[in-house]
Amino acid sequence: MKANRCRLLFNAEDYDLIETVDKLLLRDKRQQQFRELFDPYLHPRGIKEMGAPRSLRIAYAMIDLLESLEKESSEERVRALRVVHDELMRDTTFNLRYNAARVMLQIMKEFVRAHGDEKRQLLLAQDFRNAASGNPRLLRGQISKYGLIEMPEAWNQLAFDDHVHDANTKGRKSPTHLIMDAWIKGIRYLCVIYYNYISPEAATELLQAAEIMGMKLRIGVQLSSSFRDKYVHLVWIPRGFNHHKDFLTFLDEPAVRRFMEEGRAVSEHRSRWVLSLLHSFNRIHLASINDAYGLSVPPLEEREFLAFVGKAQPSLVHLAEFIHAVFLPPMSRRVAALSEAYRNADGGEREKIRAAVASMNSFIPEEIVDRYLRPRANPHLPDIWTPGEDRDAPPSLRLVPRELLDKLHGLPCRSYITLNPSNLSPEDVLEVLYDGEGGITHLEIFNLKDWSQGRTEHRESINRIRLVLNDGSVVEAKRLVQGMLRTIAEGGDGGRAEKFRKILYDVQRLQSFYRYNRLRSRLGSDSMGRSRHSRGMGLVVVPTLTARSRKAIRKDAQRALPVRTMACLNVTFAPRIVRSRAVGLFFRLLRRIPFLNAYAFTRSENWKVFPNTTHLAEKGNIASLGGLPEAIDNQFSVPIGAGPAARTENPGWTCINTPLRNLAKVVLGFIPAFFTFYLTKDWWLLAYFGAVIWFAITGLRNITQSVVGGGGLFRSSLLKWNDLVSWSRVADSLLFTGFSVPLLDYLVKTVLLADRLNITTATNPLLLYSAMALANGMYISSHNAFRGLPRAAIVGNFFRTMLSIPLAFALNGLILKSLCAAGMAMAEINAGLQLWAAVISKTASDLVAAVIEGAADRQKNLKLRLLDYREKLKQVDDLYAQIDALYPEENLATLMEDPKEFLSILRSKSRDMERRLIINALDLLYFWMYQPRAETALRHFIRPMSRDERRVIFTVQRVLERKREVSEMLLDGLVGRHFGRALAFYLSHSERYLQSLKRILSSEGRCRSEP
Repeated sequence: MKANRCRLLFNAEDYDLIETVDKLLLRDKRQQQFRELFDPYLHPRGIKEMGAPRSLRIAYAMIDLLESLEKESSEERVRALRVVHDELMRDTTFNLRYNAARVMLQIMKEFVRAHGDEKRQLLLAQDFRNAASGNPRLLRGQISKYGLIEMPEAWNQLAFDDHVHDANTKGRKSPTHLIMDAWIKGIRYLCVIYYNYISPEAATELLQAAEIMGMKLRIGVQLSSSFRDKYVHLVWIPRGFNHHKDFLTFLDEPAVRRFMEEGRAVSEHRSRWVLSLLHSFNRIHLASINDAYGLSVPPLEEREFLAFVGKAQPSLVHLAEFIHAVFLPPMSRRVAALSEAYRNADGGEREKIRAAVASMNSFIPEEIVDRYLRPRANPHLPDIWTPGEDRDAPPSLRLVPRELLDKLHGLPCRSYITLNPSNLSPEDVLEVLYDGEGGITHLEIFNLKDWSQGRTEHRESINRIRLVLNDGSVVEAKRLVQGMLRTIAEGGDGGRAEKFRKILYDVQRLQSFYRYNRLRSRLGSDSMGRSRHSRGMGLVVVPTLTARSRKAIRKDAQRALPVRTMACLNVTFAPRIVRSRAVGLFFRLLRRIPFLNAYAFTRSENWKVFPNTTHLAEKGNIASLGGLPEAIDNQFSVPIGAGPAARTENPGWTCINTPLRNLAKVVLGFIPAFFTFYLTKDWWLLAYFGAVIWFAITGLRNITQSVVGGGGLFRSSLLKWNDLVSWSRVADSLLFTGFSVPLLDYLVKTVLLADRLNITTATNPLLLYSAMALANGMYISSHNAFRGLPRAAIVGNFFRTMLSIPLAFALNGLILKSLCAAGMAMAEINAGLQLWAAVISKTASDLVAAVIEGAADRQKNLKLRLLDYREKLKQVDDLYAQIDALYPEENLATLMEDPKEFLSILRSKSRDMERRLIINALDLLYFWMYQPRAETALRHFIRPMSRDERRVIFTVQRVLERKREVSEMLLDGLVGRHFGRALAFYLSHSERYLQSLKRILSSEGRCRSEP
């Protein structure tokens, strides 16, 4: 790969990332070089940064998430998800934090899947780095590029899906993968449906993954009960659990275990039927398919099919996918042969070849089910979807809905029960609701998969039933039942007509079932991650999105769904919680001042759906979050390549390597600046060096504010001053400041003010600098808006230019007095000041910017360090408490005075605690040496500590004195295979760190423990 590298395109780390990931994917058994970095105690901004770069850590975790269920355990997938989440969500300084994390996850997913396509991987690696930069304009472009919708950063959108499947039923994705994909789409509420029973292993993985991603999750079980000549499907959703362990305890209840065993028997019964269907396909359909397409596919093996299904419950979907996977390679070869024959064929033969290829093109899983796997195509097999024909059905399938509901209500939990009406008529739904006597709590009024397949003829009528029952009007309910009774009577079903007459006379009781607890709605995609026709999972209430996202959805009409609801926004103001008495008093006073009292509260916004407003409508306000698959057929064509051309993505401006791109930005900005000074100034200094001076002011301001924000020149860390500077940020600033020269110096100062209005430094210097500051503020705000910065930053940058007016005026006066004192003539002084007026205004503006933005950079770095130390010190406290519990009769602080003896004792009881103790110490060492503003953040936490708490902080850090034990742990792969840097760093700087820590603890309050 190195030989093919282009020096101008992409960065060296992009190629290195591809090379490393490809090596990992090509190994049958990957080395543990990065898996050690999955330890939850290793902080993403701690010592692990020396083991592997961030992008590689995320890529490796993504490999674990995306690989097959057989290769990785659920524990490893959950650990990988935790790593990915921690790596992406710990940075709280991004303007688009959630959206940046979503985009980076999506990019890294595609990067791993693009294995073997180097060009595609390079473009993805470049996109990942652009997203990681946090540039709002680039991020929004990538959100659109990767088929996502921008979510509000308050993360309060009503994005949900009440019906999805994972790989334990008929879905394609593991539970962890499903949760990750749902989060990428912006989903906050998810209901995963299983068939007949819940596996504790699947539930554990699903709940832990949802907890990591902060997603509200419910697990449902779809159960079947006999109803006339069909099965009614009820989704049982247990609820009322505070933690995933509570749910697992519930699953272990004897009554629940018995219930799950009955459900497992149903799944096994249906699995046996699917295997019978496989053999039926071999006997009845295989030969005819081979003859029709000119193939010689051997009989399908049951063993291979079960391996294909894996841990899931075998289903029609799996069988169709398996048949498709078996036939696709020989069909591809057949199409290649037909393509060769096509070149030499006449018109009639060509038409036959095109028809044959078109037929093979339509050989997709959905068509396979309809053509070969339906009961009508296998008449010798029992129809297990019709209760009367399935003689071997388990007893639980013979229960009627009322009996099944009684059984569910007898289980030891509260629950929601949803009626899935996909195969029901409105009359069926009303009858089941009547028989259920209020036991059914929800009705699925919209199913995205059914809607995409056109099976929606009854959904509006079914939802009307819900609305009428909730409305409480006996008159409307009576009309509803009477209409159904007429329909049944016209159909000649006398027995059922009698049942509906009973319901008609009992209509008040029917309505009483939902008088106090409304019959609520469910909407879901029924997504399995396999469909070629319907969008993927995820629905969103459009009014809860940002204005930009609402506009994007209006442009993409295919996302709009025929469902409407009313969402209301709840705004909560809570008093600010502060530690300082003085600050607390300030906020209490602020609450009493009109128009300013809002700043004394924290504001939170939460969307909720107004009750009984969800209904089907031609123009809905709910949209799909899923994307359409790129291919709906097998993509065969004759001759080969005659089909639609694949979209290719060529390297553009953003693919130029970063140093060259930064240089190009500087040159592009320098050109207008130089020619403005060169063409408008007579004095050689400004003519030739005016642009250099202008750029020097801007560059020094950016560098100074970054260095000061990171801790200044006299910081104690190992960071060099240039490590704190974002050179891309400097280049962007120089690019835009270059175009400000013709605006400020020529158009505003010369053409408008001097020539047209006669405003100069001699006539009215205050008005001159005010006008230039106003123009500069408008220009800065406009390019801030162009770059996609938040509104607060745009407004703030405008007003900081206003603050530069008095400073510019003062500088002008100071220079004037200095030159007068030097004996220069006033006319000469005014002429010189007029020449330099734009530079003076620029200097004043950048001085104000350096103070304000330097303080903002400082606050940003400090915010990150406070978050880092808060998390790590909590881990230190928790671990100290656990170790203390191991030695109830010992004084742990005294025991830890001798690190060698203490580690020896601790190792004998818990090697895991020893490992965690060393990890915490190394992370804190790394924070101190390599993270900006670490000392300030640490002092913030130490200051309110008692002497005993300070002593604990120091004694747990003294484990770093044990060079041998810590070095052995690093050599054993604590940070992966590339441990050299971490080991050298530890050995070189641990002693100096402990001395600095002791000094700080002593200065904030004497520490009792002496090294």
